[in-house]
Amino acid sequence: MKRLAFGIVVLACAGLAAAESVRLKATADIWLSDCGDERNTSSGKCPQFKLKSIQEMAAIRFDAAPARGREVLKATLFLRRASSDMLRYVRVSTVNQNWEEGTSAQPYGPANGATYCLADAASKRPWAWPGSEFCDVIMSSGYSLDTWAERKELADGWLSVALTPELVYALACGDTDGLAVMDGGNLAYHNNMIHSSESKGSEPYIEVELGKPLTEAPAKPVVKAEPAPDKAHLAAGALRLTIAEAKGVFCWRITLNGKPVERWRVKHPEPSGPTVIVLEDLAPAEKCDIELVAVSPGGVASPAEKLSVAASPALPAAPAVGKLEAPVSPPVGPRPKAKMHAWAAPPLVKIAPDKPDAMFADMAGRDANAVWDGKAVKLFGARGETVSFQICIENCGAEPLRSVQIIPQELKNREGKMIAGKMIELFKNWYAKNGKGQWQPAYCVPLPTGAPFDIPDVVGGASAPRDKNVGGASLPRVPNQQNQTVTVDIYIPRDASPGAYSGGFLVEADGVEPPLKLPVELTVYDFVLPDRLSFVPELNAYRIPPNAHDFYRLAHEHRCVANFWVHRPRLTGAGKDIKVEWDSYDRAVGPLVSGEAFKDCRRAAAPVEVFYLPFEDSWPTPLTKQTYNYQGHWPGRGEDKKFITEHYLKAPYIGDALSQDYKDAFLAVQRQFIEHFRERGWDKTEMQCFYGGKNTHRIDWGVNMWWTTDEPYHWDDWLALQFFCRLWTHGRGSALPSLSGRGQGEGIAPGKAQPSPSPLPGRERGQWAARGDISRPNWQGRVMAGILDCEYIGGFNDANAWRRCRILADETGVDIRSYGGASRDTESNTASVVALLSMWLNGANAHLPWQTLGDEAALDTNDKGAGGGNALLVPGKRFNQPVVADMRLKAFRDGQQLIEYLVELGKRYRLNREQLKAMVHGAVAIETGRVAGAGADNADALVFGALRAWQIAGLRRAIAELIVKKP
Repeated sequence: MKRLAFGIVVLACAGLAAAESVRLKATADIWLSDCGDERNTSSGKCPQFKLKSIQEMAAIRFDAAPARGREVLKATLFLRRASSDMLRYVRVSTVNQNWEEGTSAQPYGPANGATYCLADAASKRPWAWPGSEFCDVIMSSGYSLDTWAERKELADGWLSVALTPELVYALACGDTDGLAVMDGGNLAYHNNMIHSSESKGSEPYIEVELGKPLTEAPAKPVVKAEPAPDKAHLAAGALRLTIAEAKGVFCWRITLNGKPVERWRVKHPEPSGPTVIVLEDLAPAEKCDIELVAVSPGGVASPAEKLSVAASPALPAAPAVGKLEAPVSPPVGPRPKAKMHAWAAPPLVKIAPDKPDAMFADMAGRDANAVWDGKAVKLFGARGETVSFQICIENCGAEPLRSVQIIPQELKNREGKMIAGKMIELFKNWYAKNGKGQWQPAYCVPLPTGAPFDIPDVVGGASAPRDKNVGGASLPRVPNQQNQTVTVDIYIPRDASPGAYSGGFLVEADGVEPPLKLPVELTVYDFVLPDRLSFVPELNAYRIPPNAHDFYRLAHEHRCVANFWVHRPRLTGAGKDIKVEWDSYDRAVGPLVSGEAFKDCRRAAAPVEVFYLPFEDSWPTPLTKQTYNYQGHWPGRGEDKKFITEHYLKAPYIGDALSQDYKDAFLAVQRQFIEHFRERGWDKTEMQCFYGGKNTHRIDWGVNMWWTTDEPYHWDDWLALQFFCRLWTHGRGSALPSLSGRGQGEGIAPGKAQPSPSPLPGRERGQWAARGDISRPNWQGRVMAGILDCEYIGGFNDANAWRRCRILADETGVDIRSYGGASRDTESNTASVVALLSMWLNGANAHLPWQTLGDEAALDTNDKGAGGGNALLVPGKRFNQPVVADMRLKAFRDGQQLIEYLVELGKRYRLNREQLKAMVHGAVAIETGRVAGAGADNADALVFGALRAWQIAGLRRAIAELIVKKP
């Protein structure tokens, strides 16, 4: 107290108005960990706590009475180290839930107070919604207020961190329960131990420099309350409060039917204009007595505004799909002895080559299945859809079956209208070994009508000369091969007449008389799938393959989009005078974004939905010590990770360290891209500015990059991604006066917002998008608000991720997508259909398997030939084809088409995804999960349950029937 009194005297003698400095003492704290089993521990009475990046953190409660009712001129947090430290940036925020300190005095003690997972373990009170965590109410999540600063080193182990006045006002007003404190982090993952409030003489405290008294009360709020049916859920209603702009308001206090509304639900006042607060999870149509008070920074409350309003009703249920019935095998006698049998199977089922059985329980038997009743093939689909099945041809003799041929017949309806033979495509299924060493059908090789093949296939297959053994006989490529499957695709033209069609296939072979007949019955439903995709299966890769347009076309034919990193134009000059040379870029990219490359495809002339722009850390301007003012050591490949950590600790803030020439070149090239595309009329593709760097690539691969902007983890990573996205959106705003003008196009989301309550599929977005790939959206908060247009989420597979991403979309307008993989080659192909369904039903507008290109070795080893990820597109030189597709590409196509069914159903019945999700889950089990122990950055960690083929077919048919019932 003597020191404080002396400070007051000195300030007064200096004539510095009535400035006064007070200390806010820590009264309690908690140490929380987001690591494994430590997540369910308490350490409230421990004499220390640990700060360790996003892994371990603290919340500290302070006695803010000395600052209450006063203007805050300056505030500083003081912490005393209990160990060595590697702190640089320290993050501080309010905590928008009340917590219990507990009694545990040991690190990671029993859960008897707050834990990372619960605000109070004893009562099981969550931090926010059920299943939420500490991260959901701090660091700008849950409407918390936050700041960050570089810590300053003081004597005797003390550190100081500058705070914003708003954090002190929140403490003084009761708008927070203490302050959360985190380490910005770096690759050292150092255990930074800090003395807690239990360490007498070393407790944390806040020093506040006070100004004038704040005694004025805000005016009584002007509030409009109304039901919010667009925010209702299946079991809950919602209401919307619109509060008119008011001066001198720091926060709102709201009670609902006499109970305080939790802070994580309540926005702070907008900087200008009205503040809109939506209260969800209310009892449907519940009468709500609202009392709303405005609170000033000094903690003075306004007169209360009282309103009564009914919450909206809950969402109505979607029409029931009904019970899906498995196919029943008709009574059949013993199969007649024959040299060859042929029957039909669903398109995604893997039938073993050595016996005609499904490999992954996708199908119960061959006598009846989702497409085959024992006598005929039964198909159905919408106009503009590709429907498919497999023909399984069995060699029933001891000798090879030679010159097998499949001859399709045109499909006709009663009026004689035809679906011509050119709409029917055949693919010989090529066998490869999966990750367990099993031979299975993997790649679909185009098979011209009437082209012969043998069963068994032989070494060398369709391209190389047949290898011979010593006796001169051909060697079977697949041991004990008994059958060969052929995939059949039938495209239903957009102008096809609805109704019933019939046709068939002849299967011939040497010595087989007469040819076998497979009748086909096709029902065409009277609705059409759009050429522009409502949901995008996006095939990612990190190289441009030879004959790239063929790869893009094959993806396009399967209602997927290839997006390969990266096509890059040539540059001349530097800084603001840099110029883009377009000739080679236009030849490579122009046909893809104009649609010219796809003029002969089923979705004729529809351009790619998304496309990478070539910006990265060292393009358009290379990083050097002249363009990036970091004077520390620049390590190369193979050097120590300590140099990356040193950069975290010592590099200037990225926005200050990059040269003006670097920024000028970025903006100049951005403007030239926008102007060039506008001149060419290329306005239908979302062009993505994506910074996908990993700072460890500098030492792992020798790449010239300094920041982890792909899947950011530490605070410096987020700051770098924030800087690049902010620079992009600033430049876009300068180059384009309006995001609704010509040249903006549709991209992946429609140019018009969808009418509420049918948000299918997204929000209004410009063509020139800032993209981020985020594996930890739980730590994103509002860091990227207003500067990130589309966000690909890793780990989009559980209720917490879905809710957090819905909040991000609602609060920041970002378009949510997902990344991960396709089903593994050791799993059922139907799991890829489930993956897309799960993503879309839970709010994503695209799914990106992170690595989809395989090399030629994939033709023998399937996904091993991808070097990670899935070998979905593989060079087809062995078959005299530019590229061939894995069967999972057809699974993606089928999943995408099923989503288009759901989009159409939603439009006709005015259903949102929550309603459609409940409808789908009522019919089939959509199961998602994650490999145990996998890290958040592991894009291969997602797993999805499979569906039986008859379940997918039954769901499709039920939805189609509902669609045509409601024009």
